[in-house]
Amino acid sequence: MDPAPHPLGPRALARQRTMARIVELGNTQLIEQGVAGLSVREIARGLGMVSSAIYRYVGSRDELLTLLIVDAFADLADSVDAAVSAAGTSEGGDPRARFLALGDAMCAWAIAHPERWTLLYGTPVRDYAAPADTTNADGTRVMQAVLHIAADAAEQGSIGRGAASGSEDLAPEVTSLLESHLAEFGVETAPATEFAALTAWSSLVGVISAHVFGQLGADAAAIGEHILRPQVRMLADLVAPR
Repeated sequence: MDPAPHPLGPRALARQRTMARIVELGNTQLIEQGVAGLSVREIARGLGMVSSAIYRYVGSRDELLTLLIVDAFADLADSVDAAVSAAGTSEGGDPRARFLALGDAMCAWAIAHPERWTLLYGTPVRDYAAPADTTNADGTRVMQAVLHIAADAAEQGSIGRGAASGSEDLAPEVTSLLESHLAEFGVETAPATEFAALTAWSSLVGVISAHVFGQLGADAAAIGEHILRPQVRMLADLVAPR
C-alpha cells in the first residue's frame, strides 16, 4: 500500500492557491483578449502584487502559456472521462458507446470553451514551443482513450473495415513509429488498430475545429452542433462500427 501523502504546509498551500488564481486570471485574459493579450504584469495587478513579485510564480509569458495549455488539456480530458463514465461505458464496455460519449464530450467542451480550444488546436503561437515533458501527459489523455477503445473493439472483432484496409499500405517507418507509441502507452494491439485510432482522433479534432473556427461558413456555424453529432457517429465507424 502506498503511504499517505504528507499534507501541504501553509507556504505550499498559499503557493498552490496563487498558482490556481494565476491560471484563472490567465484564462480570463484569454477569453477577453486572446493569446496576443496575455500579460504577466496584468495578472500581477489582478493579484494585487507588484510586477516583480509575480515572477516568483510564473517567469514569462511562455510559462503562462504552458500553464494555460496544461490546464485546458486536463479540463478537456476530465470532461471526456466524466462523460464516458456517466454514460456507463467504462473501459472494457461497449467500444462504440464509449467513442460516441467521448466524441460528444469533446464537441461540447470545444463549443463551451472556443478560446481554450483555439489555444490547443488553432494556429501555433509564434516563437513559442510547448515543452513536451510538461504538456504531453494531459495532452495525450484523450488520444490514449481513443486508442484503448479501438484496441477493445479490435479484440472483440469489430474494428472498422475501412480503417483496416486503409492501414494495409503503411510505410515501414510509420509502422515502427506506431509500435513505439504502443509500447510507450502500454497498449497491446496491432499497429493498424492504433492507426485507426489516430485517424479517428485527428479527424475529431479536425471536424470540431472546422466548427469552432467558422471554416464552413456562418450558416453552418449556426447549426454546428447538428452537423457535429452525425460526424462523430461517422467517425465511430473507423474504430467501432455498428
